[in-house]
Amino acid sequence: MRVLVTGASGFVGRAVLDELRARGLETIAISRTERAAVAGETRRLLSNPGDAAEVRDLLLSAEPQIVMHLAGVSAAPSYSELYEANVAFAANLLDAALAMPRKPRVVLAGSAAEYGPVSAALQPVREDAACRPNTAYGASKFAQTSHAFIAASRGLSVVVARLFNPIGPGMPKSLALGSFAHQIASMGGQGGVLATGDLDVVRDFMDVRIVAKLLVDLSLVSDASAEVVNICTGDGQRLLDLTQRLIAVSGVPVELQHDESRRGNSDVRAFVGDPSRLKALGFRTEPSDMDAVLEAILHSAREAISAT
Repeated sequence: MRVLVTGASGFVGRAVLDELRARGLETIAISRTERAAVAGETRRLLSNPGDAAEVRDLLLSAEPQIVMHLAGVSAAPSYSELYEANVAFAANLLDAALAMPRKPRVVLAGSAAEYGPVSAALQPVREDAACRPNTAYGASKFAQTSHAFIAASRGLSVVVARLFNPIGPGMPKSLALGSFAHQIASMGGQGGVLATGDLDVVRDFMDVRIVAKLLVDLSLVSDASAEVVNICTGDGQRLLDLTQRLIAVSGVPVELQHDESRRGNSDVRAFVGDPSRLKALGFRTEPSDMDAVLEAILHSAREAISAT
């Protein structure tokens, strides 16, 4: 079984590669920069994801049975660059998969941002909820999903995995808990002031390693119909509570300070997904030991700082 993974150098991509290696699956990791390959993995460069011919040649030469498309960006300097990364690349990849003599199974990383604001009465949100994204990022991911359904109508086995809020070691500083861990790690033993945005929000957080396991599980399902599947827990947690627990596991004195300039890419107060469809497919959303996850986030942040 050969699996091609885009976005292999990203936060979720690295966790997925670890999971694929643990299962002994042959992996082709795609990225736009040179990186050393590890055992059981082949590295391939894709210089221009917007070049349909280059994407098609890549897939034809690699001949994967599974394609896991995890590449994408949450923000970009312009709408055109955002859509280039989140829509054009996916569309080219889907067209290339359709052109292969043996069509692969394709898993696309979607986003809870595709739903847009959903009233509390309709939460936890199900996959059949109307999508009304209120951010450019959410709109671009929803456009990717639309291309997935077009490809499925032409005979491609494809699933859109709508990720809610993966957290874990190696998460980027562009995400709240990644930023907080990096700030705390930079303080040293004396502690200091932690600058945060609005912490009074509720999100459906999940250990990225569990997310990776579920993504690989979905990739191994043989189903020719297009489907959207929420990757979530069904349980909301307040960001303030997790931030306070992160401070507690750090073991250093930290004072919270609200910074108005720190804003996320969504103004939705509470957002929780419904994992019923995931469970109906036979997959379990294992509960995460959040203190252990937060310790791992902080440890990786400290390692990253010490390496610089």
